[in-house]
Amino acid sequence: MNTKAAFADTDLCVKCGLCLPHCPTYTLSKNESESPRGRLALIQGWSEGALSLSDTLTAHIDSCLTCRACESMCPAQVPYARLVNDFRAQAPASSDNKLSTMERIGINTLTGQYRQVLNKLLRVYKKLRLDKCTLFAGINHKLTDTIEKNNFQDSYPALTPTERGHVALFSGCASEVLDSKTLHDAIYVLQHCGFQVSVPKAQVCCGAIDLHAGQAKKAQQFAEQNQAAFAGQQFDAVITVASGCGSTLAEYPNDLANIIVDINEFIAPFIPTLTLQPLAASSWLHTPCTLKNSLSKKPKVAATLAAIDGLEINTFDDKQHCCGAAGSYMLQYKETADALREKILQPLKQTPTDYLLTSNIGCALHLRAGIKQSGLNTEVLHPVSLLAQQLKA
Repeated sequence: MNTKAAFADTDLCVKCGLCLPHCPTYTLSKNESESPRGRLALIQGWSEGALSLSDTLTAHIDSCLTCRACESMCPAQVPYARLVNDFRAQAPASSDNKLSTMERIGINTLTGQYRQVLNKLLRVYKKLRLDKCTLFAGINHKLTDTIEKNNFQDSYPALTPTERGHVALFSGCASEVLDSKTLHDAIYVLQHCGFQVSVPKAQVCCGAIDLHAGQAKKAQQFAEQNQAAFAGQQFDAVITVASGCGSTLAEYPNDLANIIVDINEFIAPFIPTLTLQPLAASSWLHTPCTLKNSLSKKPKVAATLAAIDGLEINTFDDKQHCCGAAGSYMLQYKETADALREKILQPLKQTPTDYLLTSNIGCALHLRAGIKQSGLNTEVLHPVSLLAQQLKA
């Protein structure tokens, strides 16, 4: 393989530095090698033979959150995420060594075929209150705070006089095991928007964690399995509730990518048809990187939530950085992830709020853990769950 040719797109970076204030890791460290242009320079030097592959070089690339904030504003349109993922596929990752054995087993189980077994084990874990045991303190807030009973039918009928269409729901691996409440709420809202909802059982993990860990072949296998799982019927759209999954699915090298839609974007036109009860409460709306930098440049979440009379919606600054979750990043780089999370939680600490709303399971787990540690009385929900709550009311 011609390594220089494979990474030729690194030449597109003109080193202008416009990406620097948008990069979470550079903002924290002020280290040029922890910036997008710095990482691209390292990859470029390695691909051209000017730099040897070392633990130090690899560590700088691995510490990238792949939030794509740099990519979304780059005037040269450098395909930064692809270059980083391609590098990780060819170079041994040092970040995997930062995971404990239990964390590595948990991630592999969660994304693999044994997640149903994990689902049952976690419910027993919670039922026996092992999360209160000091021995398990390191994982209780990461994996168990949102365990729900997971039972999905093959299909759910529209709950309106006239059916508007037929959609499929992508359940994902983390959401299916750790947050099936959001999935059930999404189905409920979609039914009331007039859609029949199918949940194909043959679907598997989207492959995001493996893709960003350099396991390109495994990610490709997931892409092929999911393409086959959703190919049996004609769907108007395949709906995702986790923006991390959605952004990965939307870039699949197959036809499935063409019909992926985030739940917030899909239901927006139908919100006026729903009867939502008022709610006198305050909220902060967190927009995941994968939603604003990949799936949608102008997410419609705030406008959708505005249909709930009485709900105060606070939004973060447009330059809001990544919360630090980034898939398994919150486990691999705890110090950086916690520092980034603290920036997100500062407004909540200054002004107590009822809800923190976010559209990605990884962000929800990470932010919920920080809220719990801070002693805040704030409920973390997916926006569609708040809509379902007021719809049921």
